[in-house]
Amino acid sequence: MSVLIISDLHLGDKRNSLAHEEKLLDDLAKFIRTKQFQAVLNLGDTVSRKEFLRNGTEMLAEFTKYRKWRDALKIPFRECSIYRERPFFESVFGQKADSVWNGIPGLSIFTLAPDDKNDHEFSSRQWNWFRKELAMTDGKTVLIGSHVPYPGSCTRPNAPGIYLEIPEDIQRLLENHSSPVFWAGGHFHWNDDPPLVRGNLTALIGARFAFEKDYERTTYVRELRLEDHSIRTITDLTEK
Repeated sequence: MSVLIISDLHLGDKRNSLAHEEKLLDDLAKFIRTKQFQAVLNLGDTVSRKEFLRNGTEMLAEFTKYRKWRDALKIPFRECSIYRERPFFESVFGQKADSVWNGIPGLSIFTLAPDDKNDHEFSSRQWNWFRKELAMTDGKTVLIGSHVPYPGSCTRPNAPGIYLEIPEDIQRLLENHSSPVFWAGGHFHWNDDPPLVRGNLTALIGARFAFEKDYERTTYVRELRLEDHSIRTITDLTEK
């Protein structure tokens, strides 16, 4: 049993041709069907910002198209949101931005979205909710998704406004949790660096889909294997 982690599809983006985008979604759909994942965690930035959209492209129309695409796969998706999507996220996906899903025995999947226009800092209300929900996952594997990554998830140097702001007590809770905790972030389009491991916490960059003309960068996604809590990096969506 395993969960696929994806991020940063950037649908509707003028830096990609429509043909490139359609092939990406087709390859990804075939890959998901072939591998028979139990669920998919999407770390967000599914549709690009307004200034990057192709002429005549409407953001909500792109989200609707994506929703139709993922629903056709007939497996559970959990979606991470970013601040600019707050006005419509729940109505499009039927899911709260901050959520816990327990659809796979022995696993809790969290999606977290900072109540902050810069997407980096959670409110005290959100942390209080998170502490309560995390306490209810004793004995279960925990997979957390957010668009902006957990501090130290890759080799990008830390500085104010780069990674999420995580209080020290939350860090200790994650590191000392009774079962493995995985925190996956996107956003950076960073290399597929090895995850950060601290105690029972593993923090990683979840995925990257390369832009069509960005030849020096490769696409990769991650697979969380639940039977042994291992992370596999996949760079070829056509693998059998």
